Amino acid sequence: MNVAAPADRTIPFCTASCNTNSLVAIGDEDGGVRLLESAKDGKPKFTTAYLAFRPHANAILDLAFSSDDLLLATASGDQSSQIIDMPSQRTTYSLNGHVSSVKQVCFQPGSSNVIATSSRDGSVQIWDLRCKGFDAPVRDIRVSLEPSVTDLTRTPPNHKMTWARSVNTITEAHANRQPLLANAAPANKATPTLDAPSKTESPGRRGDVSITALSFLPPGREHLLLTASEANASVKLWDLRTALNHRRSRASPLSSTKQPESHNKHRHFGLTSLSLSSNGGRLYTLCRDNTIYAYSTSHLILGHAPELSQPLSKPRRSAGQEKEGLGPIYGFRHPKFHATTFYVKSAVRIAKDNNSELLAVGSSDGCAVIFPTDERYMQRLNHQRMHPSDPPFPRPRPALTRTDSGTGLSTRLEDTIPIYQDGSALVQGHSREVTGLSWTPTGELVTVGDDFAARCWREGADARDLRMGGEKEGRRWRCGWAEATEEWDDDDG
Repeated sequence: MNVAAPADRTIPFCTASCNTNSLVAIGDEDGGVRLLESAKDGKPKFTTAYLAFRPHANAILDLAFSSDDLLLATASGDQSSQIIDMPSQRTTYSLNGHVSSVKQVCFQPGSSNVIATSSRDGSVQIWDLRCKGFDAPVRDIRVSLEPSVTDLTRTPPNHKMTWARSVNTITEAHANRQPLLANAAPANKATPTLDAPSKTESPGRRGDVSITALSFLPPGREHLLLTASEANASVKLWDLRTALNHRRSRASPLSSTKQPESHNKHRHFGLTSLSLSSNGGRLYTLCRDNTIYAYSTSHLILGHAPELSQPLSKPRRSAGQEKEGLGPIYGFRHPKFHATTFYVKSAVRIAKDNNSELLAVGSSDGCAVIFPTDERYMQRLNHQRMHPSDPPFPRPRPALTRTDSGTGLSTRLEDTIPIYQDGSALVQGHSREVTGLSWTPTGELVTVGDDFAARCWREGADARDLRMGGEKEGRRWRCGWAEATEEWDDDDG
């Protein structure tokens, strides 16, 4: 895999790939957005910004494109989100409803009008751009990010944007209330590590449980929303049509998944990111215990669950009693994967054309780690370990091996589910924590980190040459590769 990096001295926090082309948006700590060309032979090269503008005066923590790439949604530390018209790079809608930093933003599948945002204030807000809002003058959003250019490019004085209305609000989405489930485990007394604001963000929150990640379910179930928090590893499922329980005068989820049993014996760990598999059958959660947990989306509600059926079921008048969802069914770990902050994210490469599905995660170890997700290999290798007397068979590539625990913190956790640890670390690309990452439609991976760099990783035969060829004539300069065992490179087949 080859890499390149644009020269810059602002820390990039997040990245999002377009859905219809090879451009990638990168948001930084100063509120700027750059679009980079990720195609190998694209013009301009990845090292030069295709387009740059600054929609916020504070850090951009998340980005999301609409399905047609005509709109870009931002989430910022200035407590707002903006909807930007990409052909003109002008803010058309401002989403102002949170009272603390906005952590994540996403479009509802199949819609360019419905957006969900989550915040450190503990709330989730749903916005519909078709609803009438308030007119307001636009702020200056176009400014050169080049140090040599000092003139601001102001938008026309007659240009206006709309302050959108929130159509649904889930307050205290993951607040620490009394257990609603009859067989819920007692609260863990250990204090979890909190999602502390960065130096560029407004503190603004006192006692709220930060909503660190959210995701809509795929088309057909797009009315269902998943949320995660800093408090623990439980994922909540919400039906946006019946989120409010009128008897309790507060929002009520359909269900909450069980936490990993090892957390009940040690301490609680929050989640930093949610990612769905290509077919929507698996949910991958990135946990602060340095583990990625896999859930079955068909078992987010145990027992009779008409809400998860196809086609859409009729909504109930109220959310009713909160149900229980199945806990994780297996997990991934790697010696070079550690999530020491809530900025570390994950992303799934959709299985398409000749590209297999892969799960990529950032790491505080200065690298990204890639895990294959094909469960056929996991089942086969698990069977091999359960029956050591069975005759050997050729080892598949990519292969997964089961381990009882990882390193460091993981060695103190008593796992009750299979943990697989045969991912590949992408080394020499970053020197500090890797936070945001995204997959392009053609299968390239773009990563950003605290070393002021954005990197584009591509598959190809060059990776083997970089691993085996050494440092001769500076051939590895500004390049990185995927770690592999010696047997991998020695195999000519």
